[in-house]
Amino acid sequence: MAQKLQLKVKSRTEMGKDAVKRLRAQGVVPAVIYGAHTKPMNVAVALTDLERALHHASSENVLVDLQMDEDGKTHNRLALIQEVQHHPYEDTILHIDFHEVKATEKLRASVPVRPVGEPAGVKTGGGILEYVMRELHVECLPKDLPELIEVNVEKLEIGQSIHVGDMVVPSGVALLDDKNQTVFLVVAPITEEELAAMTEAAAAPAAEPEVITAKKEEGEEGVVAEGEAKPKAEPGKPEAKAPAAAGKVEGKAPAAAAPGKAPAAGAAAKPEAKPAAGKPEPKK
Repeated sequence: MAQKLQLKVKSRTEMGKDAVKRLRAQGVVPAVIYGAHTKPMNVAVALTDLERALHHASSENVLVDLQMDEDGKTHNRLALIQEVQHHPYEDTILHIDFHEVKATEKLRASVPVRPVGEPAGVKTGGGILEYVMRELHVECLPKDLPELIEVNVEKLEIGQSIHVGDMVVPSGVALLDDKNQTVFLVVAPITEEELAAMTEAAAAPAAEPEVITAKKEEGEEGVVAEGEAKPKAEPGKPEAKAPAAAGKVEGKAPAAAAPGKAPAAGAAAKPEAKPAAGKPEPKK
């Protein structure tokens, strides 16, 4: 069951940074009380009383009986310490939130879970106990709220586990997590080969990503890369002509073949037209 502490608090009406600074200078911590059935109320608590109460707390779930002094009368309020705000680099408390609860209404909270004993798989097989979940979500009355939930893990062998459905919790406490969720697990130890492979993989430099850039030389329209098939003409469209051979100038006749050599393939030689014998050459 969660601890129940007593704290004296006083209502406060001063607001703002200057008012808060004055309170802290007087050894008083500003606080607020809120809940489902109450409006937020600004209060103050003595720093020494608060530190003493938190020093004796052994878990995160701390029930507090707030003895509130208001208009000369004392009212008791049951609350959970919801949040304690500390100074970023000094060991001082700046603010505290109290979540008021009803003794007759169930609440939901997170409770730490702790293993008890040494698993057999760890003791004799060199296994490792893994903490899959470090806290469980519960629902119960404030008086039944446990500080923590202990689980005996001594019988666990390598490969065995304890699930939420295997947990035994105090009377009046209901677990809200999935029953098939693993809480503790005993795994086999890492071999030297596996450790060496993991170390080598961690030390290996990451492969640089391949950067793809457009190249005009390759893939340019009308150019067929080496090793690629020539594209076929689509039905109804004339076949694309191959580009002119290197060194050929458009609009000029091909160079004459050297004496004694046949003309190049594809360039058929045409006989030069001569006037017929005995007939005068026509005038231009």
